[in-house]
Amino acid sequence: MLGLEESLKQNGIYVTQTKGDSMNPMLVEGRDKVVIVPPVFPLKKHDIPVYRKQGHYTMHRIVKVTKKGYIICADNRGVLETTVKESDIVGMLEGFYQEDKYIGREDEAYAEYSKLAEKTLYKRVIKRYSRRVLEKLKIRK
Repeated sequence: MLGLEESLKQNGIYVTQTKGDSMNPMLVEGRDKVVIVPPVFPLKKHDIPVYRKQGHYTMHRIVKVTKKGYIICADNRGVLETTVKESDIVGMLEGFYQEDKYIGREDEAYAEYSKLAEKTLYKRVIKRYSRRVLEKLKIRK
């Protein structure tokens, strides 16, 4: 069985089960399969690249494009990743299967979900930051 990068080079596509909960509720582990294709640069806001991070692959949403690269955040997290460069990116989400239904990145449902993820982004970031501040204050008491 070919790995992600080998399959993208040979076949131009890679389909796999999702892992983890960072992209919930759009992608649910054990329920959804993702369709990954080679990246077409430059990527755009709302695209979901697959990139190398600390020795494994990660798939999170682009929230901003900068001159230095991409700012990326998981839909179910409040951590902004600010150091993702094109050289880190090996693929991008083309679509996904929720059970038997295929949703492509050009579908209206995908666009609507992307807008919802964007609306909640700063709330998630502030919530995470607030938690960290409270944890530090408790440590100092």
